[in-house]
Amino acid sequence: SSGINAEYGGRLKSSLVLLNILYMLIALILIAVPAFAYSMNYFTSYSLIASLIGVGGFLFLFSFLGLCGALHHHQVMLFFYMVVLGLLCIVQFASSITLVAINDEQKQDILNRSWDSATNVSRNEVQHAFDCCGYDQNTTDSLNPVDGCSELPCCLDLYLTSEEQCFLHEVNNTAVGCEPCKAKIEEQFSYAIQVSGTVGLFFSFTELIGIILAIQYRNTKDPSRALNFPGHGGFAK
Repeated sequence: SSGINAEYGGRLKSSLVLLNILYMLIALILIAVPAFAYSMNYFTSYSLIASLIGVGGFLFLFSFLGLCGALHHHQVMLFFYMVVLGLLCIVQFASSITLVAINDEQKQDILNRSWDSATNVSRNEVQHAFDCCGYDQNTTDSLNPVDGCSELPCCLDLYLTSEEQCFLHEVNNTAVGCEPCKAKIEEQFSYAIQVSGTVGLFFSFTELIGIILAIQYRNTKDPSRALNFPGHGGFAK
C-alpha cells in the first residue's frame, strides 16, 4: 500500500509541476510579446501593454508559487495556491461565459461607447490598421468629427477640402473613398470575443484540474520522503 500511495503521490507531483511550468511559459509569452510589440511600435497604447505585462507577471509569480509548493510539498504554499487558483477559476469561468453569451446588439453598444470615449490618437490607429475612415460615417461621426483620414491609402488619391470627403461616396457611378470602420471593427471584435471566451473556458478547466490535483497532493504525505525513507513511516494505509 505504501508503494502504491508513493507512486500516486509522485504522479500528482509531476502533474502539478508540468501544469505550473505550462502556466509559466504562458506568462513569459504575455510579458515578452506585448513588450516586443511596443518596442517595434506595433501598439502605442501604454495602458494596454502595461496591463498585459502585469497579468503575465502575476501569472508567473503565481505559477512559481505553485511550482515551489509542488516540489517541496509545502502545505502553506499549496493552500494559498488552491485558494487563489479557485478564485481565478470562478472569475475566469464567469467572464468567459459572459463573453460567449454577448449578442450582436450588445457588441454594437460596446463598440459605439468605446469609439465615443476613445481619443483621436486611438481612432487614428484603428483607421490606419483597417484602412477605413470614421466609425459609421453617419450619426456617430457627426458627433465625433473624423481626423487623419486624408493620410489613409484609401484617400490619398482624392482631392480634398475636408476630412469628410474621404467618406465612401459615388463619383460617376463608381464608389470611391474609404469605407467606415464599423463593419471591419465588428468583425474583428466578434472573432476576438469568441476566441477569448473559448480560450478562457479552456483555461478555467485547467485551473479546476489544478485545484483537484493540489487538494489531493496536499492530503498525501511527501512522496520523496516516502520513497527515500521507507523506514520512517511512509504513507498511511
